[in-house]
Amino acid sequence: MSASEARNSGEQYARTGSATRLDGLEEDDAASIAAVLPEPKLPDLDLELDLTLTFDSIFADMAKTASEPEHKVQKRASNVLKLSQENDALKEQLRAMTERLEAAERKQRALEEGKRVDSATT
Repeated sequence: MSASEARNSGEQYARTGSATRLDGLEEDDAASIAAVLPEPKLPDLDLELDLTLTFDSIFADMAKTASEPEHKVQKRASNVLKLSQENDALKEQLRAMTERLEAAERKQRALEEGKRVDSATT
């Protein structure tokens, strides 16, 4: 077994109850690392918290937001119903126009046949 293997097998790399020993480091090593590392800079947070909210007010706000999608669904359903009614009316108009057009075409063919018969007899 090499010297490094012996050292690795003998050292504990877990945090111990002692504050002076971290991850297998001696006290001097931990102190030198702490001296080298800079203190972390935390942002200056100037928070003004509103702690006057109650559970009732929070639940009331949640109820309002829950009803908004329901309102949108009802509005969309109303729009679909209107469009469906308009579509039915347009289909009825199209049927009526098609019937008139077919009647006009039949009348025109009958007149053309009548002219042919008249011209054939004369």
